[in-house]
Amino acid sequence: MAEDARNHGMKYVQLDPKQAMQVMDDQPFSLNRAEKIRSIFESKGIIVIGLSGYTNLMNPNLQKREAKLEQLEKMIDLCSVYGTRYMATETGSLHPTNAWRDYEGNRTPEAMEQLLQIIDRLRNRAVKQGAVLLAEGFVNNVLATTEQAKEMIERLGTEGLAFIMDPFNYLKQEDLSRQSEAMAKMFDHIGAHCPIAHAKDTLYAAEGFTTPRVGAGQADWNVYAELLARRMPEVPLILEHAKPEEVAECLTIIRQSFTNVEASWGVTNTGDA
Repeated sequence: MAEDARNHGMKYVQLDPKQAMQVMDDQPFSLNRAEKIRSIFESKGIIVIGLSGYTNLMNPNLQKREAKLEQLEKMIDLCSVYGTRYMATETGSLHPTNAWRDYEGNRTPEAMEQLLQIIDRLRNRAVKQGAVLLAEGFVNNVLATTEQAKEMIERLGTEGLAFIMDPFNYLKQEDLSRQSEAMAKMFDHIGAHCPIAHAKDTLYAAEGFTTPRVGAGQADWNVYAELLARRMPEVPLILEHAKPEEVAECLTIIRQSFTNVEASWGVTNTGDA
């Protein structure tokens, strides 16, 4: 993984400690394993910029919810060992069988209050560890809009809490015809609180809403690239939802988007790709 990342010109990786990596996989949350994995990536010049602890924080099965929250807290404790401050997770859904489907129960004040209590618990754990919880919304989850994310920051504050810039999760179908305006508002709402950005796509089809790899959806990457270049030029961009054989094509699309932005500005890029 580290060699592939280096060969593609990547500088950062967002790792899932639960993932099998052929390094002490029987002890996923051990300090020794975290140190070994970190050293492997560092030896290839790759920085572990964040950890992926993605889980349904709002699982309607309360026993399973608590087990996953405790697991996430264990991963928060590992952040510094991996050399990062950031632990990312989705916020989740009360849907009884599928956390990614639309569900009316997610849009109630009671659901948001539950989520705020859970986020507050996790971010307090993060503060104790010198870490930051990164919450990632999704149109069908309890945290469905960047307006709600902004309100969350206003309620809970920024200590130990931030977000991931991932407009593909937040684009509604009606936003596809006005992506410049829609994405700009997302940056307005949470851009100042996003230490990491994600790269994928948005797709509305007969099967519903999905976020496939870059280039496999309906998002305008030129719009996103310009917003990143103007407002968040130093923020690491993490590629998501791409199979190994798809990475090169995704990176070509991303780099071309930034080249298009520079051309529109009359700027020539002389730095690293």
